[in-house]
Order: sequence, then structure tokens, then C-alpha cells
Amino acid sequence: MTKLRAACALAAALACGAAPAQDLGGKPLTLVVPFAPGGNADIVARSYAVPMSRLIGATVVVDNRGGGGGAIGTAIVAKAPADGSTLLSATPGQLGTLPHMFKTGYKPADFVPVGVVSKTSIALVVKHDDPRFRTTEEFIAYAKRNPGKLNVGHAGPGSPNHLAMLQFENATGTRFTPIAYKGSGPALIDLLSGQIDVIFDQVSSSLPHLKGGKLSALLILGPTRDPSIAQVRTLKEAGLPEFDASTYIGVLAPKGVPAETVAKLTSVIRQVAGDPAFDSKLREIGSGAFYADPAHFAQILQADEDLAKAMIEQGRLIDG
Repeated sequence: MTKLRAACALAAALACGAAPAQDLGGKPLTLVVPFAPGGNADIVARSYAVPMSRLIGATVVVDNRGGGGGAIGTAIVAKAPADGSTLLSATPGQLGTLPHMFKTGYKPADFVPVGVVSKTSIALVVKHDDPRFRTTEEFIAYAKRNPGKLNVGHAGPGSPNHLAMLQFENATGTRFTPIAYKGSGPALIDLLSGQIDVIFDQVSSSLPHLKGGKLSALLILGPTRDPSIAQVRTLKEAGLPEFDASTYIGVLAPKGVPAETVAKLTSVIRQVAGDPAFDSKLREIGSGAFYADPAHFAQILQADEDLAKAMIEQGRLIDG
């Protein structure tokens, strides 16, 4: 209850126009995004960096450090000073999945969850003018007739996109040739140019091309339709086994950051995610605000780790 009252007191102070910059030292804050520009993680981080900066009274700089499915940028934050000035904006995979796949240069215990700020649907995306498959049924039938022939781009080993592809393969009895990128942005470029055949991608990063008619979404890999592309069916509606491959974006701090600082940052994240204007902005780009406190965030990380371990035991999750 003490932490709850402290968080509520901070929220009240901010609402009343108090000077939050003094609470966090008024120092510039670096938000490391462990993926290349143009993907969901980058788009969401830049969307919440602005209101976060306003709430803490200091500049929030987004620093893209892509590579290794997010491992490179994550390792940088793990080694950053534990003063709250450098934070990680990432998906659960950087902590729940990657350390089980290869040597990452960090451990999950090197981080403290601050809070989740958004949730985004993942879709099966192809070129709009690809004559081989206009529907999910045609896509699955083609993939089954041509195992391993389709080159599928994803945002790096162990990324939500990668896990979504693996879950789709298991659910449909298909097999693809995965192509790893430093983020969705580079993968989209290659899809548009015909270098790859398909991507499993967050709606937010694909949405401009979906609206522009260059790409088509065949399926939402989750339990509900996405408002941004409401015409696209879900797994259940397509008669497929259900799973939820939605992507969460959360904030983590290096281990050792004072608990008081983490609590203040958590309060800021809660306010950002709870702002209807922020949710409206994310809805425009194909995502949505979603708040989870540190305890809930830890549960999300654990669920990702459990999925990764299951895929590894099946021999399905490899660095690629």
C-alpha cells in the first residue's frame, strides 16, 4: 500500500502542475530501442517519448540500436549507469526469449520492469499484387505445396514476429525459410521490392503500405480483429487454431536503479498509457495504449519465456 500511495501522490502532483523534473533530476533521458527505425518498437517509442518528456520535464531521446533480434541494444542498456537516465523500450522477447537462444551479453536479472505502454496486433502481410495468394486459404495451400519455398522476413531471432511465424507454422503444418532483419523497417523494404515473399509484422509498421494499397494483410494472429484493418479476419474466423501473437512494448531499467526512481518512472508510464489522447494517436498508427504495472509486466515476460522454451524443446526456435 505504501508504494501505491506514493505513486498516487506523484500522479496527483503531476496533475496539479507540480515540477516533476525535480523528482527525476531534470536530466535528459535516453530511451534505447533495440530495433531499426520504421518498425513497431520504434514507432511506439517515438509516440510516447513526447508525452513522457512533458511529464518528467526533460528531453527524452530515442536511440535506435538494432541487431541480434534486439540483443545488441538491450546489452547496451544493461551496462548503462543505474541512475534512471537510460531506459530500454522493448518487447518481452529481449528478456524472455533471446537469452535462451544464444549468448546475449546480459541476463534477464540485469533489468527491472517499469511498465508496459502499448499492445499491437501482428498480421500476415503479403504484396497486394502477388497472384499466388489472395486469401489465407490460398496462402496456406501454397505453403503446404511448397515447403520451405516461401522466404519470410521477421524482425530478428526471438522477436515477436519470429515467434508469430513459428506459432503459425505449428498451427497450419507449414514450413517457411525465415529471413532475419534488424527490424520490421528493413523487412518491409525487401517485401515491397519482391526480395522476400511475406512478413509476419505488427500492424503499426505495415499500416502505411496497407492503406496505400501496396501490401495486403491476410490474417490477424490474435483473438480479435484490429480496428485499423477491421476487414481482416482472425485465426478463429479463418478456422485455424487460436493463439495470441500480439506485441507488447514495455519500459525496463537497468538493475540497480533506485526503487524510488523506478516507482516515479512507473507512474509516468501509467499516466502516458492512460491518456485517451495517447491511445487515439496509437490507434491512428495501428497500435493501442495498454498499461501493465511492473508485476503484470513480469508475468508477460514469463509467458514469453515459457513460449520460447516450448519452441526450443520442439527444435523450432533457432537463430534465424
